Amino acid sequence: MSNASTVVSINNTSGDLIIDGDPNWDDQQLRIDGVVISSPYSSTCGQSVGASVDGWGENDGNENMMGIWYIGPDNNNENQNNFMMTIGQNDEELMSITDITPLQPMTIKYSVVSQSKWILVLKFEDI
Repeated sequence: MSNASTVVSINNTSGDLIIDGDPNWDDQQLRIDGVVISSPYSSTCGQSVGASVDGWGENDGNENMMGIWYIGPDNNNENQNNFMMTIGQNDEELMSITDITPLQPMTIKYSVVSQSKWILVLKFEDI
C-alpha cells in the first residue's frame, strides 16, 4: 500500500511564500496539491497548499521523508528569510520537522498546527 506523506502549508504572511524541494534532495519529486513541480511554487497570502511525495508504505515512514524549502516575502533574492526543512515521522510516528536550517535574518515564523501519521500542518506568519 502506498501513502502520500503531506505537509499542508498555510500562508498567513503579508506576501508570497515560495515552496520548493530542498536542493539537497535532488531525487525527490515534490508535489503541490498533487502536481509534480519542476520550479518553485508561489503560495499567495491566505492560500493553503499540500506538499507531498509518494512512495511511503503503510508502515515504512521514517525521519527523512521529504525536504522542503520555504522562502518568505522580502527575500531580496538572497539567502535569507528561508527555512530548509527535513520532514519525517518522529518517535511517536507523527509527521514532524525532524531537521531545520533557518537562513537569517527572518521576517516570518512558522508554527505546527496539527500532526498525524501522514500529515503535518504548518502555518507561516509575519514576525
